[in-house]
Amino acid sequence: MKKILLQDTTLRDGEQTPGVAYSCKDKIKLTNIICNLGIDTIEIGFPAASKEEKNIIKEVSSYFPDTKATFCAFARAKISDVEIAYESIKKAKYPKIQIVAPASDTHINYSTNGNKDFILKSVEETINFAKKKFNKIQFTAQDAPRADKNFLDDLVKIAIKNGATEISLPDTAGFCLPNEYSILIKNIKLLIGKNIILSAHCHNDLGLATANSIAAIEAGADQVECTLNGIGERAGNTPLEEVVAILDLKYKNLISNNLNLKLFKKASKELENLTNIKMHNNKPLFGRNVFMHSSGMHQKAILREKETFEVINAEKYGMIGGKLSIGKLSGKVGIKKFLEELLIEMKEEDMDDFIAFIKKQSIDIKEINHKNINNFILSFKENRDN
Repeated sequence: MKKILLQDTTLRDGEQTPGVAYSCKDKIKLTNIICNLGIDTIEIGFPAASKEEKNIIKEVSSYFPDTKATFCAFARAKISDVEIAYESIKKAKYPKIQIVAPASDTHINYSTNGNKDFILKSVEETINFAKKKFNKIQFTAQDAPRADKNFLDDLVKIAIKNGATEISLPDTAGFCLPNEYSILIKNIKLLIGKNIILSAHCHNDLGLATANSIAAIEAGADQVECTLNGIGERAGNTPLEEVVAILDLKYKNLISNNLNLKLFKKASKELENLTNIKMHNNKPLFGRNVFMHSSGMHQKAILREKETFEVINAEKYGMIGGKLSIGKLSGKVGIKKFLEELLIEMKEEDMDDFIAFIKKQSIDIKEINHKNINNFILSFKENRDN
């Protein structure tokens, strides 16, 4: 049974997040983090973007001589880009190049100075040149979902004929619904056969990046391209951790045995610190509220069995599950447990009044925690004694 390959683009597509710009030190740190997660391929960057970026990628590529991960450099369908990419990444243990060209009329007309014939010829010449330097060549058909089907087929066939070993179909603008992306993946999979790796790359403009990536897997994709924390331009990319969690929960036969799930939360936090982009509280898997419960009924159930309201095992990803948020909606079981964990004693005859006090005060304070609980208890006793 095949395992889904994971290609991380936190260092390349993630750097297109507004306000993010990695130094060489940053990229080395992130590469080390992602290598430790057990990811198959890491996109290091776009060396032709600048002299500085070329030098950074060159440094990163030579810094990890013993890594098991493939290191990938990004290039446009230009021979000069391929030459720069090769010089920057040739010292990597397992180098790969990703060559991108626009596939849709919209992108051809407005992001290039050429036409379809020019694109086809550029892809043919560039990949033919690249195969002299790289064993692994990924061709990426930019904005594939909005491309003319016949032209996309021609583009893919030319890429494979001239040496592409992988085909990526990015939903560049986050345009697709899951069924639309699934159809695209199925059609191209039939065209390229089993020996060429087919890769999914989704953006989250409609909030469907993860759903589309899973749809692609079900449709026959061999690889998914993601970023840690879902960072990326506009609404971001498919979050790596979400795909991994879904594979582990729903498709255990497809998840790689090389992944170090325990390190994912640490990796997420380190990326937050490096980019200063914090996860929102309800962000799947890593958000503050994901394993936090405020309803009294939920708290009672979660204390008996976490699976009642947590379908993901938090500890598996280096987190703590079954946490309680004490406030207006909490019940006796949750509040008593909270006090017990803080080694705070409360007489049973005072408990009902204390719970009522907490519910009333929480309207203004919102949440009771270990920092303010002692003040609540003092206030409660003062009110009770008066």
